[in-house]
Amino acid sequence: MPIDPDFATKPKAGSHNDHDVRGEVKPPEKLGIHGTQVAVDHDVCNGDAICVSVCPVSVFEMIDSPGHPLSDQKSDPINESECIFCRACETSCPTQAIKITEL
Repeated sequence: MPIDPDFATKPKAGSHNDHDVRGEVKPPEKLGIHGTQVAVDHDVCNGDAICVSVCPVSVFEMIDSPGHPLSDQKSDPINESECIFCRACETSCPTQAIKITEL
């Protein structure tokens, strides 16, 4: 199931690495959606790091997510403010875990 297109309407569950986290957060099973302009659903992300390799401005970093049922690593938009909205990550993600939104 891809990232919820209406994720931004959900209440903030907190923050992580200077970006918002939305949705249900109950580690290790539920990790929420990280970021706003560059949003990554950590519960959909399979940890393959394709987004890291295709991003021309290094928006993403892989972080550990031990115990998550899908993968032990997740892509985290640690440099979200550097995004140039090329959407390479969004179109390359095989699980559709990423949503780019120009605000």
